[in-house]
Amino acid sequence: MSDFLRMASAGLTVLRRPLRARTRPLHFQLEPMVGCNLRCRTCQVPDYPPERRAHMSLDRFRHIFDQVRPIKVALSGSGEPFLNPQLLDIVRHAKAGGASVLTTTNFTLVEKRLDEIVESGLDLIKISVDAVAPQTYERIRGRDFLERIHANIAALQEAKRRRGSATPFVRLQFVLQADNLDETEELIPCAKRLGADSVYYQPLETLLVPDRKDALTRGVEFERLQARLASAAARAREARIATNAGVLLRSLPFYYRKYQPGVPPDPPTRVCLLPWFSLYLNVFGDVRPCCSFAEGDVVSLGNVFEQSFEAIWNGEKYRDFRRRSRERRLTYTICRNCIPNRLRDFVSLSSVLPGFLSTGGATE
Repeated sequence: MSDFLRMASAGLTVLRRPLRARTRPLHFQLEPMVGCNLRCRTCQVPDYPPERRAHMSLDRFRHIFDQVRPIKVALSGSGEPFLNPQLLDIVRHAKAGGASVLTTTNFTLVEKRLDEIVESGLDLIKISVDAVAPQTYERIRGRDFLERIHANIAALQEAKRRRGSATPFVRLQFVLQADNLDETEELIPCAKRLGADSVYYQPLETLLVPDRKDALTRGVEFERLQARLASAAARAREARIATNAGVLLRSLPFYYRKYQPGVPPDPPTRVCLLPWFSLYLNVFGDVRPCCSFAEGDVVSLGNVFEQSFEAIWNGEKYRDFRRRSRERRLTYTICRNCIPNRLRDFVSLSSVLPGFLSTGGATE
């Protein structure tokens, strides 16, 4: 079946939302590494003990990929992917299998691997910056690396030019919080200077660092956040850089809940569509509904090293999760704190995933 037909079939499945999915997932996000070289205030990974540090091997990735055969693969999770020594071998295997591949990285460990990154066929690289000013970056992410990241992006663009390659496309990531809110719109001209293809503004998530929520959100009033995003959207249009600022603005009252005390007692008004076409796998092979479940043992729907993927994908646990999602009977705090994307949102967000959402025509 071609990629186009698989996507069309998955679209029908999402619209009908049966308990038993009729097609394998189009997409999975896989955690290539647990462990990081930064100490971000928004993240719990720096507090992990050394024994939790682990990476996904190429052989284990092959075992997963060859069962699922997704057409889109995202390599990110609770750690810095480029700490995994086999990351680019994993990219090559997925590309050879017909998939589009992206990774999310702090981009501080790549100086000697830029040509190899381009050669690997990686489609999109999402670079977490969270700041325009070096002092803001250091305050948020714990190290003074912003100028290094900018230099690495410039060197990556040069490596692409040398090889005559458009890929990997570059997307800058910016988690909206108290320390960087005044730099929101300034990221657009910075992205233009760096030759980035898109900018993604990410609402803050503090469920795993609740003791830091007040410090991370203090002063982020609704009107101020709205004004910053509106200015960013206008500057992005002028600079012809794709951004999700408009998607956030359309549903900002919902997203703003993340900046208010506590967790909403009521479930979101939208049904989450991910259980019908996507999933998350951690470094140990545990299958979870999405990347919001990356941490903890809140829910595991099976393990791909202990069961066949088909037994998991349409097993009792997955069917029950789909039923609860469809009926909005949400057991998990993570789900009640979420704002699921609608189909129109996925279409809009395709512009900030350059090179990743195109169909490649691979067959199976």
